[in-house]
Amino acid sequence: MGMEENRRKGFFGWLGDSMEKRSGWIVIGTLVITALLVVPMIFMAPSKSASENPSGSKVVELSDRVEDTFSSEAYGLNLIVEARDDDVLTQECLYELLRNEQKLRESDLAPFLFTRYDPSVDRVIDEVSSFADVVDQGLREHTGGMIDLSNAPDDAVKQAIGAILGSPEGSDLKNWLSEKAENGKDGWKSPGLIVFVSADDAKVTAEYPASVGEEYGEDEAREQFARDVQEILRGEEKSYGLWGVAIDLELEIKDEGKIAGSMLMAAMFLIAVLLLIIFRSWLITLVATLGLGMLIVWLKGFSNLVGLKSSMILDLIVPISILVLGIEYAIQSLFRYREEVDKGKHPPRALGDSMYAISAALLLALLTTAVAFLSNASSNIESVRGFSIAASFAIVAAFLILGMFVPAVVMRVQARRERKHGKARKASKGEGRTRGAWLGSIVLAVSNKWFVILPLVLVISGFALFGWLKVETRMDVKDALASNSDFVLSLDKVEEHFGTSGGEPAVIFIEGDLAKPEALHAMRKMIDNMDDNEHLGRGLDGKPNPSVLLLDLLEAVLESEYAREQVTAVTGIEITDKDGDLVPDTAGQLEAVYGYVIENGVPKNESELVYRPKYVEEALVRGSGDGKYATFVVIGVPGTREQEVVKASDAELRQDMDQAMKGVESIKFYGLTGSGYVRVDQFDAIARSMTLSLAIAAIAVFLLLILIFRSLRYAVIAMIPVLLVACWLYGFMYASGYYLNMLTATIAAISIGVGIDFSIHFTERFREEMRENPDKKAAIRKTARTTGLGLLGTSVTT
Repeated sequence: MGMEENRRKGFFGWLGDSMEKRSGWIVIGTLVITALLVVPMIFMAPSKSASENPSGSKVVELSDRVEDTFSSEAYGLNLIVEARDDDVLTQECLYELLRNEQKLRESDLAPFLFTRYDPSVDRVIDEVSSFADVVDQGLREHTGGMIDLSNAPDDAVKQAIGAILGSPEGSDLKNWLSEKAENGKDGWKSPGLIVFVSADDAKVTAEYPASVGEEYGEDEAREQFARDVQEILRGEEKSYGLWGVAIDLELEIKDEGKIAGSMLMAAMFLIAVLLLIIFRSWLITLVATLGLGMLIVWLKGFSNLVGLKSSMILDLIVPISILVLGIEYAIQSLFRYREEVDKGKHPPRALGDSMYAISAALLLALLTTAVAFLSNASSNIESVRGFSIAASFAIVAAFLILGMFVPAVVMRVQARRERKHGKARKASKGEGRTRGAWLGSIVLAVSNKWFVILPLVLVISGFALFGWLKVETRMDVKDALASNSDFVLSLDKVEEHFGTSGGEPAVIFIEGDLAKPEALHAMRKMIDNMDDNEHLGRGLDGKPNPSVLLLDLLEAVLESEYAREQVTAVTGIEITDKDGDLVPDTAGQLEAVYGYVIENGVPKNESELVYRPKYVEEALVRGSGDGKYATFVVIGVPGTREQEVVKASDAELRQDMDQAMKGVESIKFYGLTGSGYVRVDQFDAIARSMTLSLAIAAIAVFLLLILIFRSLRYAVIAMIPVLLVACWLYGFMYASGYYLNMLTATIAAISIGVGIDFSIHFTERFREEMRENPDKKAAIRKTARTTGLGLLGTSVTT
């Protein structure tokens, strides 16, 4: 024993001695740290989510600026109704919808609903507004209240719809119907329509319900309210289906994130089954499974303790990745420990010798994997940086718990059994030498055919490299959320029924002295320029349909004699529009209108307002200095699931903006933003981050290999397969139709982290065998039979 101990030298010798002589302290220390980390895991859970947006992005900054600049008193919901028999414009369908609307108005949600004037139809719109309301009101007015949707026959409903849509006031209502709507011989038919619900935003976020607001925050309070609205308007859904359009992203992510717990349990169970098959030991299986649970506690506790924010990557991908990566430390340590025990060594000594023999490979695997993960810290995306930090710490924790704690517990239990039975373990005569012999023979046979294998690998790698260079950066919501979720289905319905008229909003922010008529004329020119833009939403007239609230305000003032008189009475300036362009004639008149409507809103008569002052703030705010006023224009961009569409619309809209507003003195700043353009910046940042992190990881890992192996040749040999893994991975993604996105981008770091460990363990054991017996074939056979068998077990669990 003394002679064996004296062979242990340096740091690895100290580590081996510690495992043999101080295993009790290692076990106790690990348990104490685990108990301490339970506290932050339970009581310090993050309340905020990590940003998925790249820092320093002008598009993101402008998006935040728009959100901070313009407030809204109303929280608006759009809900799509789709008929079960392909026509929602029937008495049965419209009446069922009307009844559910009434239930909403009478429900506990009623105090949160919000009524406002809609100038597009020149009337006050209820807090719930749909085509069913319009038809019901039309029937009542036409028959003096004798017929409404509750008792009207289908032909009367069709006649009423025809009259409504045929009137000048009803032309805008056609936009409430599906693009597939048509006027046939039996009247108007439409497979779908849209319903609008308006709520008091401040009241919802502050009071709905108090428990949700306190637990989840403002966004989740809105989303819970929206879900409850959706549930009431659905009712029994006898004649239609109903979906709120993108109303609950945060709650859907939380709901789907809850599967992380069940997925972790499933992963642990499967790993436990595989460990039982691999080791045929209940003791090893139970202790290793306990270690996996402790690893999750360390990961969650550390993440909460250092303030890492929640994200899908951190909450779902990291824990499962760490389980399957971390179990490698237990498998390799226990395989080597069992190998030493098979030689007849007492368990403590076997553990010391096994740790001394394998610790160099384990620590090198730890360092290279941690470096591979840490390379993602170079990303300018907060959620990716959080992944980098958490995964790197978890790899260190995996080494301590699964590479040291688990073997120490197994050793102490086995040593106690030996003491209890008073028998020392005898050397295995054949099991240790024959276990894995089949794998050794296979690997040796493959290595003997190197002249066939290496060219084949090079050919496959060439094709894989081509695929890697062609793989797209793209993210559909279906890549992140369940395809049968209401959120995803609602977007499908939008695309189906309003695919060309609507779309994801593009927001054009404009700041300057907007009281100069030239600024407003430039805005109108920009809108005219959109006519030949192929990537914008269009109305039934085939024209682009931007929302320009500032011009709507001015139109409301100029078309109302009462409103003009009120502005003149307060400001002393007469408001005129001699050229009929719906813009006051002078800068002084514009200043007067702006000043009045910002303070008082747009009046309809003595008792009613067309626009409340709060609504005016949604369209026009006062700036400072040269940026005297700010406003924005919104237009839908259909088909933004395709990144090429987003990029093309970006180029065309910027050209439209530049041609109209560049060089106009009164316009000091204009810019384009919107969720689609933010997403493009996200993906560009992901691509840059992946390229940079791969380069950093490859260089850092290579330098570590040289440092630990002290051999350039072996460092190159260990590194080449890892690079091929990354190459084959992305080649496979391209061939299989997968894309790079916020979730799959992390695979680069994981693939290097996994691959380098395999390479290190095999290379280090081969070198060890070569030192004892410089016969390459015998060395590779034994390496495959021992360490290779452990790696096979690791690959299966992974």
